[in-house]
Amino acid sequence: MTYPRIIDDGSVWIVIIPPVIWAGHFLAAYWIAALWCARAAGELSPAFWAILGLTLVALASIGWIARIATVSYGGLLRREGFIVDDRERSRKRFLGHVALLLCALNAVAVIFTAIPGVVFDRC
Repeated sequence: MTYPRIIDDGSVWIVIIPPVIWAGHFLAAYWIAALWCARAAGELSPAFWAILGLTLVALASIGWIARIATVSYGGLLRREGFIVDDRERSRKRFLGHVALLLCALNAVAVIFTAIPGVVFDRC
């Protein structure tokens, strides 16, 4: 399977993308809720569905990056010894580990960002 060159060539971009997805989700979710409450100032149901859809898209995107980190970069969530040599394969494996851990962290952050929209039903 081929991926875009920007994240498939041992690039550091694979480490940057998950936090950017979370930050975009954070800004968009709170922006949607703020605009909806400023205009309607009542029930949050329509804003809830928009935030839920946005959350699912963000989690799917983070999952896609996690798949790239495991398949192309060889990242694992468990430690399999130390990466001590300075070869291209070791560098890619290290980036895979870091990217996979960042994907897990940012998936949790996306879920925590969406929780207020689920818990509160009124502005």
